[in-house]
Amino acid sequence: MPRPAPLLVLLVVLTSACSGGDLCAQAPRCDDTEALNCETACAVGPCSTGPTVQDCGEGATCTVVPGNRNDARFYRSRAVCALELTACNPADAGTPVCEGSRLVRGCSAYLRDIRVPCSQAGLYFAQVPACCQGGDGGTDAGTPDGGRPDAGPGDGGIPDGGALGGDAGR
Repeated sequence: MPRPAPLLVLLVVLTSACSGGDLCAQAPRCDDTEALNCETACAVGPCSTGPTVQDCGEGATCTVVPGNRNDARFYRSRAVCALELTACNPADAGTPVCEGSRLVRGCSAYLRDIRVPCSQAGLYFAQVPACCQGGDGGTDAGTPDGGRPDAGPGDGGIPDGGALGGDAGR
């Protein structure tokens, strides 16, 4: 019985190794106009777990920004769809606003003016607009009682803002 040519075997192995891949192992990453991120768990909502690919759309540029190592919530580096590449200050910018198609725009904790799906807003903004919140329509993104420091422990927010799909990317 003839044996397959070594080159053919090598080609099959390389093709199968590259064909799916673990997207979470590749995140954060920019591919032209797409931002790839991965979240394994959600401490605050809204947030979806697993890999997400967001098409930045017109007027936005995908860029990877470092997280703040001193912040327990925003410590990870992220691929973001930046509307401006210069840094912004979230304290001066005000609360993010909702755009059509369940998108949120504003100055994120990553110091960039960005656009993200509502299902991922809790990963980028300290305050999330009411249009992205389930139930009570609050804007505190899981902080204790609207963010009041004397209110005691919070509920941790919504554990999962929804399954992949819809507005969570692909």
